[in-house]
Amino acid sequence: MRCAAASPPPLQSVPCAWSALSTAGTSLPRRQITPPPQHARSSFVTIEAPKVSAPQSAATSAMSRAITKSALGSVLLVAAAAAARATAPAVGTRGAAKPNVLLVLADDLDLTLTSSSYLNRTRALVGDQGVELTNAFVHTPICCPSRAQLMTGRFFHNIKVDAFDAPGGCMHVASDDPAFYSDWHFAGHFAAAGYAVGLFGKHLNNDNPVDAPPGVDRWLVNGGGDYLDPSFSWAPAPGVGGSTATFDNCTGPCYSTSVIGNATLQWWDDRDADPRPFFAYVAVKAPHIQDGDGWPVAIPAPWYNDSAIYASEAPPRTPNWNASCPDHHWLVSSQPPMTAEQADRSDELFRTRLRSLISVDDLVEALVSDLDRRGVLDETFVLFTSDHGFQFGQFRMPEGKWNVYDHDLRVPFFIRGPGLAPGSTNPTPLTHVDVMPTLLGLAGVATPASMDGADLSSFLLNGETGGRATLLMEYVGAGTVVRYEHAEDATNNTFRAVRVLDADRDLKYVEFTSSEADWNFTAPPQEYELFDLSTDPYELINLYAAADPSLLGR
Repeated sequence: MRCAAASPPPLQSVPCAWSALSTAGTSLPRRQITPPPQHARSSFVTIEAPKVSAPQSAATSAMSRAITKSALGSVLLVAAAAAARATAPAVGTRGAAKPNVLLVLADDLDLTLTSSSYLNRTRALVGDQGVELTNAFVHTPICCPSRAQLMTGRFFHNIKVDAFDAPGGCMHVASDDPAFYSDWHFAGHFAAAGYAVGLFGKHLNNDNPVDAPPGVDRWLVNGGGDYLDPSFSWAPAPGVGGSTATFDNCTGPCYSTSVIGNATLQWWDDRDADPRPFFAYVAVKAPHIQDGDGWPVAIPAPWYNDSAIYASEAPPRTPNWNASCPDHHWLVSSQPPMTAEQADRSDELFRTRLRSLISVDDLVEALVSDLDRRGVLDETFVLFTSDHGFQFGQFRMPEGKWNVYDHDLRVPFFIRGPGLAPGSTNPTPLTHVDVMPTLLGLAGVATPASMDGADLSSFLLNGETGGRATLLMEYVGAGTVVRYEHAEDATNNTFRAVRVLDADRDLKYVEFTSSEADWNFTAPPQEYELFDLSTDPYELINLYAAADPSLLGR
């Protein structure tokens, strides 16, 4: 059965200039939007130290003051930063045979619904100078599990807690298991390979240690926290006890993306005499909403928080936008049509996200430019991606993730570095569990036994297509989640799915169960879905009921 638009539709579909999905990935329009002149960036200003909840040594206090550089405009102004550190030597490359690594991770950044196409400088500096992987997926479309899989290279079923109601952890991730940091976390593996490791920004949503974990040289992390005047767990060096640093004394509100970017730049300054290569893990909150009641939205930097910026932009009205799909999972089939207000609120959310992404472009530009100034950009792998996608009215859900459909599972993925062909694309399927094995492979390090993912470095370096053709997706329903007046998750939205993506097929098979009643998928599934995305890229037609039993293995 084909999904249908609401009849009569509560809203008129607004035509959008946009390219549809193709079987090789997603073709997206390029935006060339410059902020108005009144939002031009201004110089760095130095401010006082953040509030810290625990006593600090003199060295730690000085470090705190250093990382609170801010700006009246874009806090990451490259020219001012370069002038302030014009004589700084190259970071971590003297005598280092291994490349540096910079990983920048966005939060809730969609690919198929065009948000990532507004990051013009990120694409120009990373994507156009390296490889764009057009079939990059996440396994689990929710923050903490997806991030944990990226950081450990392990499938969700190998890092989740033992039971639905098990205490502790982070969104059913066993982050309090001692093995999470001692054996699984990427920091220990890169440290063992001779790397200095710094983590900046959003780590796990909760259950983050205050002290730096094993293998971490600098630690400024939180669970996403607040966009304005954010707090972080802060450990400036190995063996230095952690504390909580709050940034609330800027000229105007301190902005999270700026604090995270400046902390990274400061770390590179502080380790100029360190001959080791570095791994900088930089994870921003944007464009995630600032959680709250009502109609929560993303919070742009104060200098970009102007309704005139992107005033007329709206997400594309894809064929599955506000569509009725009675043969889909009950969470989809039971959705009422969006009202005009709900759709307008969803569109405004899209615009606030775009404004928050301007600062992400600033951050990427500043970090890449600083590496170039130091003379180490050509010796550094720079990777940009997201923890999962997002939706804006698809299947009548005004916002969110949590679902098995491609707008929630596909993510942007750009990587540049030594040996990678600039301006190239690669359709090799890649998932988040492959990220750390691949980065280790690019550093010449074998995949640790603890990791489930595959090292795809040879495919990237040789410009070849390969890897696995079958991808696993798995999700544990977080419970009843209502956003923008629509139910968007439930315990029996728990699913496991197989994506078959090869030269002949583009299929997705899904089994749904209840995380509360069937934690380990031992009972028969409650519902099924099957899509052929080669002919139905918007997943409107559930083929399961009419499928050949041999295809399903029945």
